[in-house]
Amino acid sequence: MVRAKKSSDEIEAFRAALKATRGKTARSSLYRWLRSNHDHFLQDWHEGADWPAFVQAFTALGLTDRTGKPPIPETARKIWLQVRKDIAKDKAREQAKRAPSLMQDEIAPGVRAAPDRETDNAPRPRMTIEIRPATPRLDAAVTRSLSQSTTAARPSLPPTKPAETGDDANAQIRRVLDEIDATKVPIPRKV
Repeated sequence: MVRAKKSSDEIEAFRAALKATRGKTARSSLYRWLRSNHDHFLQDWHEGADWPAFVQAFTALGLTDRTGKPPIPETARKIWLQVRKDIAKDKAREQAKRAPSLMQDEIAPGVRAAPDRETDNAPRPRMTIEIRPATPRLDAAVTRSLSQSTTAARPSLPPTKPAETGDDANAQIRRVLDEIDATKVPIPRKV
């Protein structure tokens, strides 16, 4: 689709119409003044935010809100808050643009270097994770008393033939069960 070229008369008419309505649709003169004098007004604002006094000064300067009326304290305060938000956004954008870009061999702060797979041909050591149940550390006297109290209550297994290794299977099982019981912590009784 080919667009027809706009004549310069139409463009000038558009600009004139935009200029005539700009006071009602664009930012107010108060907004523009607060934005251009942000740092100076910020000092006065920190000394004491007396909005009725500020509004009298704005009216004396001929500043108006978006509708072309002199501002009231609440409107002026809201416009000031909007100016602060907009300036903060602009500063954040500028800071993001100025963020230092990293060179080819640089690493961002807080990032640890990973070995380069192409230049580091040495095999990586395998990590071994040792997972085992937690056992409480008990002194020898407590361990001995626990094993004696639990083995006395356990019925003994019937004797069987010794295994080919020379150890009795029941003795091995009993020894394992005793070791397990020695690590158990007894549950206190309700009083």
